[in-house]
Amino acid sequence: MTVQIDSLAIGNETADIATADVDQLFDEVSTLDATILDAIERRTRLARTLAAATPDATASSQETEPYAELGNDGHVFSRMLSRLAQITR
Repeated sequence: MTVQIDSLAIGNETADIATADVDQLFDEVSTLDATILDAIERRTRLARTLAAATPDATASSQETEPYAELGNDGHVFSRMLSRLAQITR
């Protein structure tokens, strides 16, 4: 599954490549990726625990759209997180 974050409207013009330390940017992106993956793993464990504790409740009735400001991409991201929590319950 590929998620394209069109709604963030980040373009090349926002990055000043001439003054950026490319290695530092790569390191920062790698650090953020690791942080995101850790958060997704923790969220998945918590969502599974919550689902086991409240089998009659549905995720959609418990949540609003937390990623709504991402537009359609936020909906796709939310569905992906839900799918991860449902795998191998």
